[in-house]
Amino acid sequence: MKKSILLLFYLLVTRFAEAQDLNLMGLNPSYTQVGKLSNRFSYNLNIASVVDAFDETIAGKNFPKGQLHLVPQGVLAYKINNYINVGAGFGYGIHNIFGTREYEPRWLAQTTIQHKIAPLTFSHRLRYELRQPYNAQTKITSKADIVRYQLGAVLPLYNPKVSKKGMYLTASNEVFLYVNGATNGPVSSKNGGLLSEDWANLSLGYTNGRTRFEAGYCFQTLVRNAAKDVRRLNLLQVGVIHTINWDDLQVWYYLP
Repeated sequence: MKKSILLLFYLLVTRFAEAQDLNLMGLNPSYTQVGKLSNRFSYNLNIASVVDAFDETIAGKNFPKGQLHLVPQGVLAYKINNYINVGAGFGYGIHNIFGTREYEPRWLAQTTIQHKIAPLTFSHRLRYELRQPYNAQTKITSKADIVRYQLGAVLPLYNPKVSKKGMYLTASNEVFLYVNGATNGPVSSKNGGLLSEDWANLSLGYTNGRTRFEAGYCFQTLVRNAAKDVRRLNLLQVGVIHTINWDDLQVWYYLP
């Protein structure tokens, strides 16, 4: 019994000694433009970045600071009614995962449902992405099929029936279901089973009717390799969302 306990203790100590879980701090800036093309069609343009702000050394390995991800994307959406829209689009990921550079076309299709439970407005988005990351070091292209579900909520701190200007709180959580993962590098790889990535955020915002400014906290967890090591990002999230030719408050809250 004593030998078994000692063996278990040894295995645990060894595992923690070898683990390379990353706890990083940084920035998550983004810009979004939403425009109304007609009564049914609209567009969404978004560019977002993730920046690791500090160098970190774990188990003798250096993880340098710098920009990890830069992803511009565009979506064309069709409004079925005041609560449901569908859309399709394209994005392009530029990644530098601690020295490993990858470039990633992303084809996407999505459905968004919005409803109110006063005083909150909820948004549900289900998205499918076909990703094709290219590893610049190995010159190999792979493929990933990912399903994303995002639940968002917004709480106005003013009366939208009286004014279009005021403060609000917004929160969201998005899970990533890796149906198939890329096999040529760290980007879009399936390391933790079906569910291996999650993004959550809580922000305070201000809208002037046309443009919204948001700042808050974003937390990401990602199983980053076959050893099941986890990368945790603690990010200061700052965003600007600009609306063009769109006065309908029913759809003023849109998640990129």
